[in-house]
Amino acid sequence: EKLNLTDAESGTVDVVVSDMAPNTVGHKKTDHLRQMVLLEYAFDFAVRALKPGGTFVAKSFTGGTTNDLLKQIKEKFENVHHIKPPASRKDSVEMFIVATGFRG
Repeated sequence: EKLNLTDAESGTVDVVVSDMAPNTVGHKKTDHLRQMVLLEYAFDFAVRALKPGGTFVAKSFTGGTTNDLLKQIKEKFENVHHIKPPASRKDSVEMFIVATGFRG
């Protein structure tokens, strides 16, 4: 069944996955801030789209999230972990946030 964006924002989705990444400029702080903006957009969408018990997976960069955003994610989900997939290059700053058990 096809699901459009309007439907997804009504709390009917089991999983939200965001692999968004900004165009990087090579300046660590700037690149991190750009990634944080995308992560905030993805989290906002997940909160509106997920049904209770849902899962949110989103790309982050080394350094994780800001304390405020991480606190917000932990308030909305039962379990929150940072992982670096084995397929990711060792020198890559790419990580993922995996949050399960959306509280609704």
